[in-house]
Amino acid sequence: MGSIGGCVIDSRAVAIGSSEVGDALSMVFGDFQASHGIPAVSFGVVEAGELVQSGAFGWADVERRVPVANDTIFRIASMTKSMTACCLLMLRDDRLVRLDDLVEEYLPALRGRDLVSKDSPRPTVRHLLTMSGGLVEDDPWADRQLAMSLASFDELLQSPIHFNRAPGIAFEYSNLGYAMLGRIVEIASGKPLPQFAQERLFGPLDMTSTTFEVGEVSSGRRAHGYRASAEGWAPEEALHHGAFGAMGGVWTTVPDFAKYVAFHLSAWPPRDGPDLSPMCRSSRREMQQPQRVVHDDKSTGPDLGGLGYGMGLMGAHHRRLGQVVSHSGGLPGFGSHVEWLPDCGVGVVAFANLTYAPMRMVVRLAFEKLEEMGCLSARLDAASGDLRRGQALVGTLYRSWDGRLLAEGAADNLFLDRDLETRARDFADLRAAFGQCTEVGPLRVEGHLRATWTMSCQRGQVGCRLWLSPTNPPRIQVLSLEGLGVKSPTKGL
Repeated sequence: MGSIGGCVIDSRAVAIGSSEVGDALSMVFGDFQASHGIPAVSFGVVEAGELVQSGAFGWADVERRVPVANDTIFRIASMTKSMTACCLLMLRDDRLVRLDDLVEEYLPALRGRDLVSKDSPRPTVRHLLTMSGGLVEDDPWADRQLAMSLASFDELLQSPIHFNRAPGIAFEYSNLGYAMLGRIVEIASGKPLPQFAQERLFGPLDMTSTTFEVGEVSSGRRAHGYRASAEGWAPEEALHHGAFGAMGGVWTTVPDFAKYVAFHLSAWPPRDGPDLSPMCRSSRREMQQPQRVVHDDKSTGPDLGGLGYGMGLMGAHHRRLGQVVSHSGGLPGFGSHVEWLPDCGVGVVAFANLTYAPMRMVVRLAFEKLEEMGCLSARLDAASGDLRRGQALVGTLYRSWDGRLLAEGAADNLFLDRDLETRARDFADLRAAFGQCTEVGPLRVEGHLRATWTMSCQRGQVGCRLWLSPTNPPRIQVLSLEGLGVKSPTKGL
């Protein structure tokens, strides 16, 4: 087993869409639904732009004994936030909103309001998008406000609202902030958020079963929400769309949401070529980048670090699987989670109809199962011509040293850091220890100017690292070779 481009590669890899993987994932999600006492769970796996696995377990409507189906419609709670962020960034791309605009330019009720200190900056649209607007964490309160009317929301802002921190200094999860963003979308576009989202996002992605309004969902297709009680599952009332719908009101199915996950995954990698999606690739990638550090031990572990909030999405880095993008959702009656791996082109989503069901847990279990089965294959980004020429030069030097060739491609620091004579001895020592190279592995690129690769030799492997300079033309600023996997003495160059 090796590591390429952030994801684990296994020669025994099984196709994610195979029946073997489907059976394994069904066991993961089915066992989780039963062991956690959840009325219904629905899941899906996205790869290469398609829903390749899905399943559903339990009851969409407990009282009427209606079983859940793959196309049952669930409320996805805070997973809505990335959709609101998409709408806002579309308006930014249309030059109708700027991220550094003050919120009070759109919501005049906030003008002149006291903040936590005289030197606090006024909150901006960017602050709200990245959960750093200074507003207090508010899940217990905000989760009950979905149906608030716009008139009541405007009265709330006039009241005035209170801040917990100075804007722009720390992450703090605010549903009120995303309700404000929903209002900004309406003011800047001249359309209600559900209409704008339908015209610019849901419609173009063919998400035909996705809506903000529960009244548009037939009872027979809807997952009814429940809470755990001493007597069993107690029904939770489904609130209608209102001013807080922007933070958590969307209803959708696994097949519909799979299209949304594919939409975000298709933004990777950066590349030439037409960009025909309803939102440009660069803005989608922007959403997925951590903007504010999140100090949350529950979301990290030995394999996952660097957790941060982007724009309606969380970002982190897995030490084997590369970049991780995710978001959870929880409301009275529902729990949900989505996670995708841009380096692998794979996403997993799961919905449940139990209050705050811990769906992040089972999605992580699903990824562990996919990794265990060798299903996560890496995308190999295209290498620039300069990197390919550098790799070829290293191969030539390893076979038969010629210092003049290296000197011709060297940046002015290369021999100051390690002189030419020493590098010649190092190449000779490695060749004596490992023998001649028999096979050169693919370039694992880190942009246009950095790459690593391995060379399989007669007595082991040699790892190679190449960095080019930002000059025109690019020249070699770092060249490092290291013996791998044998007992012989090795050299670093």
